[in-house]
Amino acid sequence: MGSNNLKTVAIIPARYASTRLPGKLIKNEAKKYTGKFLVEHVYEKVKEAKSIQEVFIATDDERISDVVNRFGGCVKMTSMNHKSGTDRVAEVASNLDADFIVNIQGDEPDVRGDMIDDLAKVMHAEKKAPVCTFANEIKSMDEFTDPNVVKVVLDKDGYAMYFSRASIPYIRDKDNNSKPTSFPLLRHLGIYIYRKDFLLAFSSLPVPTIEEAEKLEQLRILSNGYKIKVVITPYVCEGVDTPDDFERFLAKYRIKNYI
Repeated sequence: MGSNNLKTVAIIPARYASTRLPGKLIKNEAKKYTGKFLVEHVYEKVKEAKSIQEVFIATDDERISDVVNRFGGCVKMTSMNHKSGTDRVAEVASNLDADFIVNIQGDEPDVRGDMIDDLAKVMHAEKKAPVCTFANEIKSMDEFTDPNVVKVVLDKDGYAMYFSRASIPYIRDKDNNSKPTSFPLLRHLGIYIYRKDFLLAFSSLPVPTIEEAEKLEQLRILSNGYKIKVVITPYVCEGVDTPDDFERFLAKYRIKNYI
């Protein structure tokens, strides 16, 4: 089957009860100062991808559903019992006719349609891995040592060997104030495309202790013997996780009337 015949659907998991910034996806400040809700920015960016046939927002909260309906988005209500956004995405995907599912968090306003197209192109041709994701180059040692920045190490063919919050690879011979120039240090970006059948099987895979230790779901894939293809992108996506992140988002996307 050619890639033109493969159906790719994007699902944006949207949770109200964020630990560090509850309700961030539909905060009125975003609508007031940027013209759109945070989740609306993400939805519209994803809709720009030429490889995506449908886009859905998956939520268990009526407040988010109401906002999505108001701005004309497509929303799917899900169970309230999911432990992760991936499980929420899988519930929606199970009822869709699709070959591939793109999973994009609702707090990633910097995502670009052409980024998603790049990822889909690689996944449609991929023979070994049921999952494909992004990484970009780390620019500073502060970023490299930050546990909130997830690092990834690749093999020679571009498949992930390991993801960690620790500084990997460990650089034994280094100047502590500068990053090495002989090879790139890579930051993982949490945007995924899955083969639908693999996504539906993901939640039943055994959860390894390394996933519980690092709090990184993608380690479940590697520890169970599956590959993850990683696409290097020049683009930077800054997620909105904290109040400071939200203020940066407002400043970046502020409409002219509020400069």
